[in-house]
Amino acid sequence: MTKICPNCGKDIKKDAKFCPFCGYKFKDNPKSSAPIAHGNTQPSHQATAVPQMSKQEMRREYKNKTPQKPMSKKNKIIYSVIGVLVILLICFYAWGSNYYNRDNQISRIVSSLKNPNQSGAQYISCDNPEVKITTESVKPLQRYFQDHTTEADQLITDFRVGNESGNVRLAQTGRYFLLFPKYTAQVTSVTPKLVTNHANSEVKIGKKSLGKLTKSGSSYVKTIPAMLPGKYNFSIKSNVEGRNLTATSTNNVWSSNNINLDIHTETLEIKSVPNGIVYINDKKVGTLNNSGNLVLKDYPITKNMTLYVQGTFNKKTLTSKKISDLDHDLEYGDEDNVVTQSGSKYVIKPEWKGLVTDDEATRVLTSAFDKGSLDEDDFVDGGGNDSYGELTRMFKTYDDEDDLRTYESDVKIKSITPNGNNSSLVTYTVTWTFEHDDYNRHQVVEYTNAILTKDDDSAKIKQIGSGKLIKDHKVSTSNDSDD
Repeated sequence: MTKICPNCGKDIKKDAKFCPFCGYKFKDNPKSSAPIAHGNTQPSHQATAVPQMSKQEMRREYKNKTPQKPMSKKNKIIYSVIGVLVILLICFYAWGSNYYNRDNQISRIVSSLKNPNQSGAQYISCDNPEVKITTESVKPLQRYFQDHTTEADQLITDFRVGNESGNVRLAQTGRYFLLFPKYTAQVTSVTPKLVTNHANSEVKIGKKSLGKLTKSGSSYVKTIPAMLPGKYNFSIKSNVEGRNLTATSTNNVWSSNNINLDIHTETLEIKSVPNGIVYINDKKVGTLNNSGNLVLKDYPITKNMTLYVQGTFNKKTLTSKKISDLDHDLEYGDEDNVVTQSGSKYVIKPEWKGLVTDDEATRVLTSAFDKGSLDEDDFVDGGGNDSYGELTRMFKTYDDEDDLRTYESDVKIKSITPNGNNSSLVTYTVTWTFEHDDYNRHQVVEYTNAILTKDDDSAKIKQIGSGKLIKDHKVSTSNDSDD
């Protein structure tokens, strides 16, 4: 007969007091006798049943008590890496759900459309698979919306409510990381035709040549391969009466209609700031001389011509107001007389924001250097203007001179150039005549860096500038000799 050691689970002799395998000591188990109750001499025949464990149960109990081996270092590393990856995936999904949110994608799409300096290819798709979407191919679209920011901002509303906006609509074109929907501005392609009135004409879009136009009736036509809509610069080369002419045209192309590149020539005289650079259709065509003049003889005129002047003033590069549809103004004139005809040529005077005229500058400065007409309303900030205070003190000094009878001034404008911030930089002279008791004095003072601002159809003085005496002549009214 055997029994199971409760400590190690081995089979041992039933009457063993110690386990020969693990040394476990068994407790004595004497036969229990039934207690005799007082007043009762009869022995109890009821025995208490002691449950006995089988060998299998004792082995299972032993195994359950067996301590588990500690986790290996390798397993710990594996489980740690898995845990970190799970956390990273959760964080990535939370970030992606926000970054690739539909509204956030719409904001990035529209922001890209307004910035030609940003690569917008990832935000644009086309309904025509023949149109390749590249950084360069989407720039005309970006240039258009850069000029029409209100239309670009309207796209945000249209995209969010699901409306189409002309040739542009929001479309889901895939997924990011197989998880987040990818949205793009899907654009309808256009295939316009270029039309001109001269044979053997070669056309380009930007720097890309499209080849020569072919005759179609009385015109010459070239169909442009499918492309994205936008603002494009076209150029055409033709031989007209033995002369090679090049004309350019800037067009906002949003349909497959004809683009007219007919060529005729005119003589243009541009009058603006000295040494300014003249641009036609964003291309430099010449530089103004020291008097601010440039003559372009027999210059080719095309549809949608634009002209502006750019110059550097006081270390700032400024640009005049752009003349749009110059060809229209040449044919029909304009209300502001920026373009006028003089004999066989056209005179063009681009406007500058804040640039005052000679008459405006002469009037306000003549008033300022005359005590009787000095008015604080002619100055920026009124009576608090530093130049107004300077002139007031100057007149008081003249009035305090005992032998000075009268004085008067004469203002001559030498130059007016743009200064930015709705202001002009003016150089002028003031000729003073002082009548003393014994002599008259004539002084010429040149003022530079004077700043005048434009206020509707008049000018105001921000500062009179720095004065330098360039001539001083004294004429005696007695027998004294002249100085």
